[in-house]
Amino acid sequence: MITNKSRLLDTFELVEHFVINVLGVELTEENYGMVPKIVEAELNLENFDHLNVTYNSKAYRNYFSREDEHRLNLRKAIVEELLVEKRLASDDDIQLGKGGAAPIKPLRQDGEAFIIIGLPASGKSKIANHIADEFGAYILDSDYAKRKLPEYEKLQFGATLVHEESTNIIFGESKKIGFKSLLQNLEEYKINCVIPKIGSKIEGILHLNELLNLNGYKCHIILIELDRIKSTRRALKRFMRTKRYVPLGLIFDGYANEPSLTYYKLKSDYRENFESFGIISTDVNIGESPKFVEGTENSPVLAFKEENDG
Repeated sequence: MITNKSRLLDTFELVEHFVINVLGVELTEENYGMVPKIVEAELNLENFDHLNVTYNSKAYRNYFSREDEHRLNLRKAIVEELLVEKRLASDDDIQLGKGGAAPIKPLRQDGEAFIIIGLPASGKSKIANHIADEFGAYILDSDYAKRKLPEYEKLQFGATLVHEESTNIIFGESKKIGFKSLLQNLEEYKINCVIPKIGSKIEGILHLNELLNLNGYKCHIILIELDRIKSTRRALKRFMRTKRYVPLGLIFDGYANEPSLTYYKLKSDYRENFESFGIISTDVNIGESPKFVEGTENSPVLAFKEENDG
């Protein structure tokens, strides 16, 4: 996950400088524990061999689901759970045997796909839940599948370890996965879906758009707007609360303004590919509603405009 586009945060001095001078967070004796925890997480990621991800390697797989046959059965079971079980109030409560991706309200088969892009910790999940409830849509989020894989919570680099596998469980990205992904199950019946993505690479969104269009979906693009400093601060707070680590330098330096650039590039050059465009700002105080920024005709973000105006 750490790339050459993001700074190293693998020493106390580097983390202290980043937290104080870049994020503007005051270090005290009470909160200083975040520094060694960040360093430990970064060192684990640096030393992890990405050839050993669980999708194609047995090296770090759980003993009870290590063999390919058992692993395939596990992936099928996760898809089944996500299809059948309704969404939980908190994503953090999802685990194998508990929680799914099905809408809380009656599902709809309108062939609508809502692609939500934005930085990690920018508030995509809250908006995704709102739209899923409004349109009777499944949420296609690889994080849901990650939480059901046994390795996810056992190691600090667990999210990286199971990333490719969870992506295939949700989207079926590889040519031969041996089972029907969650998206492939929904496509048969044109069931509405909400897809949270970072959107750092326009090619990835265009590929997803093409895949959905080929299967009869109308795609909407929604940008969650929050600057990189605040997103990185929120990611740091989430890490301290949940131990779920996304490299802070990757958010700040790597992803940075890429989701916004992707949105405007799509709106400028690929407008005909999408049913609507809209922007929501989550730069609000805790408990306040997100702010409507812009929305074209048919965009679900227009509901936020009505709420803000009201």
